[in-house]
Amino acid sequence: MPRRIVIIGCGVSGTTAAFHARKTDRTAQIVLLGDEELPEYSRCGLPYAFSHVVPNLEALIGHDEAFYEQMNRIDLRLGWKATSINTEKRSVEAIRTKDDSTETIEYDALILTTGARPSTVPVSGSDLKGVFTVRTMNDIERLTNHLAENNARRVAIVGAGLTGSEMAEALLQQGIAVLEAEIVPEILPVVLDPDMASIVRTRAEEHGVEYHLQSTLEAIIGVNGRVSGVRISGKEHPVDAVIVAVRVKPNTELAKQAGIILGESGGIKTDQRMATSAPNVYAAGDCIETYDLITRRHVFFQLSTTAVRQASVAGINAAGGNAKYPGSTGVTTVKLFGLEIASFGPTTALSEKLGIHPASVRVTGSTRLPYYPGGKDLTVKLLADPKDGRLLGAQLVGEEGATLRANFASMAGHLGLTVEEFEQLETCYSPPLAPVWDPVTIAAQALLRKLQTSQAKSRPLTTVEN
Repeated sequence: MPRRIVIIGCGVSGTTAAFHARKTDRTAQIVLLGDEELPEYSRCGLPYAFSHVVPNLEALIGHDEAFYEQMNRIDLRLGWKATSINTEKRSVEAIRTKDDSTETIEYDALILTTGARPSTVPVSGSDLKGVFTVRTMNDIERLTNHLAENNARRVAIVGAGLTGSEMAEALLQQGIAVLEAEIVPEILPVVLDPDMASIVRTRAEEHGVEYHLQSTLEAIIGVNGRVSGVRISGKEHPVDAVIVAVRVKPNTELAKQAGIILGESGGIKTDQRMATSAPNVYAAGDCIETYDLITRRHVFFQLSTTAVRQASVAGINAAGGNAKYPGSTGVTTVKLFGLEIASFGPTTALSEKLGIHPASVRVTGSTRLPYYPGGKDLTVKLLADPKDGRLLGAQLVGEEGATLRANFASMAGHLGLTVEEFEQLETCYSPPLAPVWDPVTIAAQALLRKLQTSQAKSRPLTTVEN
């Protein structure tokens, strides 16, 4: 009998797992359940489809249904929601949302890619018409329609992380004013230190974003059941809609009900093979916690790049292969208001919270030699553990070159290189393309000097007796 692999979740993780399972086992029966009516699409592309940088939402769909069913022989079941898992009987109960019909689907191997959902805000008015999250195509369609129907001129965004910042730019591109509230002192707090984030904030303010930092959303105000304003730290502001862009929560209810062990952070716990505590059950993507190679903890990264790597391993192993996922550095990038922002590793604040007191330097260099036209400033911040000199993280902000250099630094972090070893890595040079001394290398040299000076000061003085 051919192996039957059931995958719950048709996002990027589920689709990737299905394709890799098919490559590994050409005869397996693969069932892919998705609770939306659409096949996998790019959630990361939603702000760009909203702003029409991407022409339309349909452009975000990765493959049509025929690609799954005819090209890869995957039984794609859209609009099906898994309601329970029986790990002893190796079966999944599922319901089709359009007619409430149910089915019991048996499996030899099961992969959970149940994803995550946006958090809401526990304030009065959060149920008013005109309050949105940004997670699905339907969210963007509803937001677009609401703004058009109400001739919206101003929108409040709660949260100044990656999604909130991307939506701020997208709204401004549509001619809509933006008020953005963040509870901490600076924007992008998960990926940048305040001194680096301030570069991005200054640029965003120049484009028209109105920030309210260290501020708390106290209420969403409405008239006739519709959003008319927000109260932030005691002051009311008129707005036509509210976008909530705070943390997302992993969808772990199915796993928890099935007795599958969750990790310290609340996500599904897996090993390097993406296996869960239940026999023949694997998991990947936003519903699991990921091993952080830098901090050596299990955390939520919830990145597409992390998700697809995990899912490929889960798919291979569910189909009888033997693949491993070593962990992630959390390398992240985004483009905002003409700036590339990229980072890997913990921020200074998170490092301090973990008991690491990092040494750091910040330098600004150029992406080309001074005499060659077109060079752009690139600000680089590097962090290191003063105890062993290990490179802990990198943060880069500039109009070009940040993303590829972050990948380079992330590789060093993945390999566990010290700052001294990282500084010794040679980079290419050509006047039109790159300087002799790359800004990242210059930062590494400065950090190495700082570490060496600190070590010299900490050495005990010796005395010579005559």
